[in-house]
Amino acid sequence: MKVIDRSIRGDYRDLNEDVTGIFKNGTGQMLMLVSDGMGGHRYGDVASRFVHDEVGDAWENENLLNVEDGVEFLRRLVMDVNRRMFDYQQENPEYQGMGTTLVLAAVIEETIIILNVGDSRAYAMNDRMIEQVTKDHSFVNMLVDAGEITEAEAKVHPKRNIITKAMGTDRLIQADVFRLRNRQYDYLLLASDGLTDDPDDSELHAIITRGGRSLEEKASQLVDQALKSGSTDNISLVLADLKASEGE
Repeated sequence: MKVIDRSIRGDYRDLNEDVTGIFKNGTGQMLMLVSDGMGGHRYGDVASRFVHDEVGDAWENENLLNVEDGVEFLRRLVMDVNRRMFDYQQENPEYQGMGTTLVLAAVIEETIIILNVGDSRAYAMNDRMIEQVTKDHSFVNMLVDAGEITEAEAKVHPKRNIITKAMGTDRLIQADVFRLRNRQYDYLLLASDGLTDDPDDSELHAIITRGGRSLEEKASQLVDQALKSGSTDNISLVLADLKASEGE
């Protein structure tokens, strides 16, 4: 497996509140994440970095996990990091109101474990299809689920940036947890909404699965496509070629 990440401020923001991370534990098992500090909130960049550092340190200090232990470890880790960030805000009032999304993926044996809080997404794909694994914790997604608006209408809804769950905003948070069979997919993409708000899934799929280009070129084209589509947010991604050797 080969993994790269990208994170840029974008054309319309003064600060990059996104953070990406790629970590290995003591036995070489990999964890990837994207954390998007909540725009419009104080210290979104502090919140995303807090989650990045806490999750990354915990993973790097862990050893030899099987799938079941890995699921439980990550589920509890997200809850614990969220609680520590919430408590930190109570002890340091100047940071109250900060929050962040989180999407992470860990590869253990033949399983990909994915957790998310907020509207940063995970996609898995092969040459034939792309699958949005995670489900946005957002106001417009609630309307879509209720049948009140379509997915196309959600993309242009005036309240499309309101999220309904985020790290640090409540003392108790539970992430959604997903498991995938590694062998069924060729690529895994984690992304902040700055990347996914405008290009549709078919565009993401075409860029990533088109042959003849390196993983670095694919990641750069994803960022370029988001900019051309008019993204007004920070743009961040982690892209993994699940079938490549690390040295390729």
